[in-house]
Amino acid sequence: MKRTYGIVCVILSVIASAYTIWYMQLAPASTNEGALSKIGLHHPILFAIWGVLTYCALCLNIVHAYKSRLKTRIHIPLLIISGIGMLLTLTNDFDFDKRLQYYLHCVGSLTFSVIMGIIIFILFLLCFKKGAIFKAFTIITGLILISDLVCLLIFKETGLIEALPIFAGYILLGITNIRSDKNEAKQEAGIA
Repeated sequence: MKRTYGIVCVILSVIASAYTIWYMQLAPASTNEGALSKIGLHHPILFAIWGVLTYCALCLNIVHAYKSRLKTRIHIPLLIISGIGMLLTLTNDFDFDKRLQYYLHCVGSLTFSVIMGIIIFILFLLCFKKGAIFKAFTIITGLILISDLVCLLIFKETGLIEALPIFAGYILLGITNIRSDKNEAKQEAGIA
């Protein structure tokens, strides 16, 4: 059953990834006009679909990973906060002329992104001693979060900068969720 749930998580991530790639084709992803929120100004329904699909895919993967790997429930309040951030992002325009909406959108987007990144980083950090793969994932996640922040400060918001941590989350959580617990037990015992 656990493995089936993990496969469902991966399938949802693949669907969300495909939709994100398609959605990003609506504007040049390497420019500010290609920022996911900017595209949403011209295609609000497509943006809402993207937001709900992205949140659901990440949330389902995170819940499964925490449930199958750890005994803590620290992710639950953080997912609620992140969900509120996504809700603010989707219900407020990224339009500077509507200042209050613009600021609420930015606060929501930042809240969603930062909290999701923290949840994923904490997962791998808490699993750090469970095998080399989790050590690598902890380091990769930390590097992605830091490099994304640096790129955001240098280049401003672009579709590529926004999408990088989301795709990384899909991939790293997908690998985590389809890995067999037997592999981890062998690694911990020093057999593999």
